[in-house]
Amino acid sequence: MKMFAKTRTALLSALSLALLGWTLGCSSKEEWHTDLVPAVGSVTVNGEIPVGAIINLHPVKGPVDKRASRPSALVAEDGTYTLTTYEYGDGAPPGDYSFTILWPQDPKMGGLSPDRLGRVYATPTVSKLVVTIPSDGSPIEPVAIDKAKITMNSPRKSAQPGPGPGPG
Repeated sequence: MKMFAKTRTALLSALSLALLGWTLGCSSKEEWHTDLVPAVGSVTVNGEIPVGAIINLHPVKGPVDKRASRPSALVAEDGTYTLTTYEYGDGAPPGDYSFTILWPQDPKMGGLSPDRLGRVYATPTVSKLVVTIPSDGSPIEPVAIDKAKITMNSPRKSAQPGPGPGPG
């Protein structure tokens, strides 16, 4: 009976140490991660909230880490977005970024849906918008895109039956 108790104690101790190591390993910051600050902002297009728009930030001064991570977010119904770099809502490295936005006509399809803004702000080479992530984690200055041409493709019409072949 003593042998079973010792074996059980040793097994539980080993399991506890393994669980502790796994927990610490999973919660530790990857060595290639850079420091982040909370990063929340808001955006409007012609005064309208672009719900479901995809925001991507592209660092002005080169990659933020070894893997060239880019902060990104989706615009919520209130017009705000919370940036994610490594894990959902974790923020972004402080600095200046080119701000790109893709506003899908069908938010459920994401980037596969045509862009309501005609891709005018979809890449850093064409978007002239720049935002600064403050080092103190204060909110990002609001982005207001004015005079944007918003397009919505009309749904495809189903083929209408035409006149068939006449008697003949």
